[in-house]
Amino acid sequence: EEVQGISPRAVAEGVPVWRSYVATAKPDLGAVPVFETPGGAQQTSVPDRSSAGFPAVFLVRELNVDGAPDGEVWHEVWLPVRPNGGSGYVRGEDVTLTYHDYRLVVDLSDHEVRLYTAGVLTETYPAGVGTDRTPTPGGTFYTKELLKPTNRGGPYGTYAYGLSGFSNTLTQFAGSNGVVGLHGTDDPNSVGKDVSAGCIRLNNDDIDELAARLPLGVPVEIVA
Repeated sequence: EEVQGISPRAVAEGVPVWRSYVATAKPDLGAVPVFETPGGAQQTSVPDRSSAGFPAVFLVRELNVDGAPDGEVWHEVWLPVRPNGGSGYVRGEDVTLTYHDYRLVVDLSDHEVRLYTAGVLTETYPAGVGTDRTPTPGGTFYTKELLKPTNRGGPYGTYAYGLSGFSNTLTQFAGSNGVVGLHGTDDPNSVGKDVSAGCIRLNNDDIDELAARLPLGVPVEIVA
């Protein structure tokens, strides 16, 4: 059984169940190759555009996987590509590992975003979510980028996280390929309602708080 971004084996070795590990592309790599199995065929690559604010960041599914070629370190990671919920393997030499103790849960029915810190519920924020025609997809995703919009008065408020998940109904939206966002809004009356094209809207004060506190690679579990 999977335990919040790491493997049960890591938990058995003493890693807290609430801890998440994040793999980030090493500098000047250009792109991180992702493989079907440790040492197997390459299935895709994820570009690293750190200079533009789009680093190649992965939430680790399993650290130091078994079955890797002798002397090599590999990690299984969740992928920020379609279809939602995909995973693959990256070489340890291509990434830098960090960890944190945060998790976000988006409750679509209650229109809430809940922040857990070291396994304890520490904050609850009201949220706007997708409509019936453009629902917010369920599943476990992670924050892969943080942007500060320049068009104030627009739909994204003061900050916008891009998540690793994608809309199930839209393949293009506002110049993106249907990436689901977690962002602020300059229309506070929309918070708490089914109003978006699939993104999750928070009040600007709340997204400001998250942007100041959270690193990238935070798990975001979206539940009905």
